[in-house]
Amino acid sequence: MPQFAVILSDYGGFGIEMVQALEAAHAQDIAKAQHPTGSLSAIPAELLDGQDRRKLLRA
Repeated sequence: MPQFAVILSDYGGFGIEMVQALEAAHAQDIAKAQHPTGSLSAIPAELLDGQDRRKLLRA
């Protein structure tokens, strides 16, 4: 099953959560169940390879 990086932001802070899902929309649905008030976006996890995650979160 593909892995997605879900970038989330809510009142408690922000972060990246790795989620296994069939597609990006499904990964967002899974993360939304755990973080119902946050805004989030999902990208394929392999796009994070070699990236500085702190810089990504600041952007």
